[in-house]
Formats: sequence, structure tokens, C-alpha cells
Amino acid sequence: QGPRLRAGIGEDAGAIRPDSPAMMSSVSLRRALLGAMPSSRASLARLGSSSARIARARPGATPTAAGGSSHPARRGRMSSCGTPRAAATLSSPPASERPGPNPPGPLDHARHRDAVLSQLPPGKLVYVPAGKAQTRNGVEGNARFRQEPDFLYLTGVEEPGYHALFGTGADAPFVLIAPRQDPEMDVWCGKQASRDELRAVTGADIVYYDDEFHKALDAVEAREGQTVFVPSHDACALPNDPDGLFLGLHPETTALGKVMAKARSLKTPEEVACLGFANQVSGEAHVAMWRHAARAFRKTAGGGAQLWEHELEAVFAGETMKRGLRHLGYPSIVGAGAHAATLHYERNDARVCSADDLVLVDAGAEWRGYTADITRTFPAGGKFEARRRAVYEAVLDVQVRAIAEMRAGANWQMVGARAKLNTVQNLIDLGIVRGNAQDAVMAGVCGLFLPHSLGHLLGLQVHDVGPDGPVPEALAPGHVVTCEPGIYFVDGLLEPALEDRFLEDFLVRDEIERFKAVGGVRIEDNVAITEDGAVNLTTCPKTVDEIEAICRDA
Repeated sequence: QGPRLRAGIGEDAGAIRPDSPAMMSSVSLRRALLGAMPSSRASLARLGSSSARIARARPGATPTAAGGSSHPARRGRMSSCGTPRAAATLSSPPASERPGPNPPGPLDHARHRDAVLSQLPPGKLVYVPAGKAQTRNGVEGNARFRQEPDFLYLTGVEEPGYHALFGTGADAPFVLIAPRQDPEMDVWCGKQASRDELRAVTGADIVYYDDEFHKALDAVEAREGQTVFVPSHDACALPNDPDGLFLGLHPETTALGKVMAKARSLKTPEEVACLGFANQVSGEAHVAMWRHAARAFRKTAGGGAQLWEHELEAVFAGETMKRGLRHLGYPSIVGAGAHAATLHYERNDARVCSADDLVLVDAGAEWRGYTADITRTFPAGGKFEARRRAVYEAVLDVQVRAIAEMRAGANWQMVGARAKLNTVQNLIDLGIVRGNAQDAVMAGVCGLFLPHSLGHLLGLQVHDVGPDGPVPEALAPGHVVTCEPGIYFVDGLLEPALEDRFLEDFLVRDEIERFKAVGGVRIEDNVAITEDGAVNLTTCPKTVDEIEAICRDA
């Protein structure tokens, strides 16, 4: 194995690695998720029960009434200085300080670490860095920080500047390296967390500061020539090392990424609960936008309302932040009228001109890093005009049928292919497309109206990782997948097709022109795959009758 780089371990090691419980069935998952729904009488305590057991095993943690854990260190907050105040490694405020139903408790990151490290050969090292704080214009403070997903998955630390170093094999330690704050900065940034506070919050066996890398290497018994797995295809992923402490190690840049992708793609029940809570709060924020728009047009008897896309965007952000979801999972898409046909429209700077305009909103907030990804399309004035209703119900029909096929073992590509066929058949029924649906799909007609796939994995990233990338080959228990069919009227796709001699025979020009005012419709839900079926985590209403009733009562 070669000579040791350093000798001796300064502290006792031995991480708690509880056995992984079996994957939830759809019945038990539904029962657990009821605790996050405001209309349910079910207590959320059971959602946090396993986390509470873990918390009791860690020094300084005390169980709460909700079944989670409360530790004084969690009250700390992060400032723009890029270092933690009072051990603020979990940035969400305590449940007692948040309005509304209590969210799921802390995640079991020791279980996450075991899922990854157990798949790597023993006697190696693993190095994973946190993200770095990004300044605004160099000197104007830091932009709001969002943790690098692999680091968050393994440690739960939501702050920048940290490092994690692991050994592989039985009883190998988890060493957390924290950024050391100059005591003079305490005035500006607050007091830094102590080692004991960081250990209690993160479950790390040993904590050092970033001027003590030599001690960290001692702790994992690093040796000359030893392989260190890093989560990047860039060999420079090792830390900035002016003392050359890492020069004798051999970075391996592919294996860890593959193992991480597999582990992250198969969600634990606690991860699914986080996604369920993010969906609940995000769904309620979508509904708040509908009500806001309906009230705006009601004041002006359906016309001339001073309503803007960015105004609706602000409603969503405000509603989710009020509930403690301080990060959006991605930039919100709020497109009214023709803008609803732009798939990733993010300008959100136009006026909503008509009560009949459809407003397509693709927006989701995240809880503990796990993001919802919800799209709803609604009439600005609260009532669907006939053409817009027809297209909306065509898309909803495709989505309902696709979700019914989502179960463990289902080939996701085949589910998507049938959704395309159903989309084209519905366009034929609307009179927009003519001919045989299968022939039209083979000719590429579906891509003119639905130019994206049916969905993708969801988790710590909106397009989450998996062994096959963000789109799975086959669905498996633990997958959480979006289902997001749509129909769009995009000039840049339709106008060339109408002049194409192979495509024009399938297209009804006059009807396309008549339906162009619809803009676009997309409906997107987040579905958890279980051992015996699937659970739709997205509780936001989506039928025409439900949307119109909500807007009528706004």
C-alpha cells in the first residue's frame, strides 16, 4: 500500500451507520405524506420518527413534539461572510418558528453516506468539496448560496467553504473540514461554530479547520499512492494545497460520480417526504397566483387589468418563502399568452393583456435542497375560453393516462412514446392534425406541438442524476419522476412545417391559425414510484372545474 503520508489519528472514529429500512409501499407512503397536507388530520410526527431516533443518538440533540430534533446549533444563520454563525449548518429555521403545518424533520445523512461508501472498494479515500460563496460584483457581498448537491446529500451542510474526507471500509471515519473564520470577523458575521457543535449537527466523527488538512489526512490514514475518489471529471477537484499534502494521492474521477448518481436516484422515504412537503407548499403558492390574477381582472370587469408576469412570479416567491422554503429550485417561468409557447421563458416582464390569456407557470421551491417541479396553466381571468379549454383538457388527458402507467418496472421511454401518440390523437380530435395518429408520430408531427420529453428524475436537482442520466430507462421504487406533457403553438416550428411537403398533409392550416392564440399548455406533476405502484406528490388542483372554482371564490 505504500508508506503512510501521516501517522496517527487524533480522535476516536466510528460513524453510526443504521441499517436501511425497506422501501415504502404506495399505501404507507401516502399515509406518511398525509402529515404534510394541511387538510389532513394525520400527525406529521411519524414522518420524523426515524430522524428523531437518529437525533437522540447524537450528542446534544433533543426530540421535539413533531418527532424531529432540536439543537441549539441549528438556530444559527449564515451571513454573506461565507462562514457559519453558531453552527448554522442546517439553514432551515426550527419548525416552531415557521407558519403552517410542520414539515418533515432532519434527514439521515449517515444512511446516505453508507449508500455511497459501501459501493466503493475498501482501503480508499473519498474527497468531496462544498460549493464556494459567489460575490456580487467582487465586493458587494455574496449572492444567496445554494449547496453543491453531492456534498449536501452526504453531509447535510448547507453552507459554503467546507470539505468532507472519508475513508472506505468498515469503521472508516467521516472527517469534516470547516472554513476557519478570523475572530475579527465575528463582529460582522457572528461567532463561528465550535467543533463540538459541528459534530453534533452533522454527525461527523472528527472536525478540523481548513488550516489543518494534515490532521484530516492523518485521521483517514492516508498513504502514498492511495486512490482518492473525487466527484468530478476534473483531476483538479482536490483542494487548493500549497503545502503539497495531496500530491502523493491518485485522484480517480469517474467511479464516485456513478455511485452517487445511483444512490441519489433512489430516494429514501425521508427524501420523498421532503419532496412531498416542497410540493405541498409550492402547490399552494400556485393557487395563490390564480387567486391574485382573478382578483386583478375582476376589479376591471375582465379587461385592462394592470397585471404583470413578474407580479405573479413575486406572489409565488413570497408564498413559499413565508413557509420557510427560502430557495427556488430553478428560475420561475411565468408566460402569459404567446409567451406560454416558449418552453423556458424566464423574462417574466410582460403585461397579462386579456382575461382569456392562459398563463403558464413552471415554478417550484425546495425543502432541505429537494425541489418541487410543478407546472400549471390557468386562465388569467379565472374562466377558460372554449379553444383554450379544449387544448387544456387534451393535455390533461395525456397526463392522466401517462401517470396511470407509472409503476416499478415500466419502461419510461415506452410511457413517453404512448404519451406522444395520445397527444397526436387528441390533436386529430381537435381538428388541428389529420390522418392516422401513428403515421403522424412517425413523420415527426408530435415534435411540432410537444418538442420535449415526458419527464425526468427529480430530487436535489430539478433534473436530478441517475445511472442513465436525468431520464431513467426503467422506473424503479425510489424514483421520483416528473410527468409534464404539453401542447404548444410555436411559430418557429409550425411555419416551416406548413411549407414542408412531407408534413403539410398532416397539418390543418386554418385550425392551427385559429388555435395559435392559445399559446401553450403544460401540466406537470411529481410522481414517486413505490414497490406496488406510484404516489402523486403534487396535490395542486388541475381540473378545469377545480381551477375555475378557486378563481371564482378568490
